[in-house]
Amino acid sequence: MNQFMLGAIAMGSAVAALLFFRFWRSSGDRLFFYFSLSFATEAFDRLLMALGRLDDSATTFYLVRLLSYALILWAVVEKNLVRKGSQ
Repeated sequence: MNQFMLGAIAMGSAVAALLFFRFWRSSGDRLFFYFSLSFATEAFDRLLMALGRLDDSATTFYLVRLLSYALILWAVVEKNLVRKGSQ
């Protein structure tokens, strides 16, 4: 059951990554690109966990998650910096 849930989360993250990638392609806004990259990273990490390549308590799991959230944080900060710089 655990592998099934990890696969479902990986699939959901991959779908979100594809949707944000599509939004980035149509709008050109880098915020969507960073969101897409973040969700793709999460999907790959969950896929590795489901296949048994990563343990749930592994440090790599937390580092990948930290990278994913840092990408989202950077996207929001960069979006606000660009807006303030253009005014």
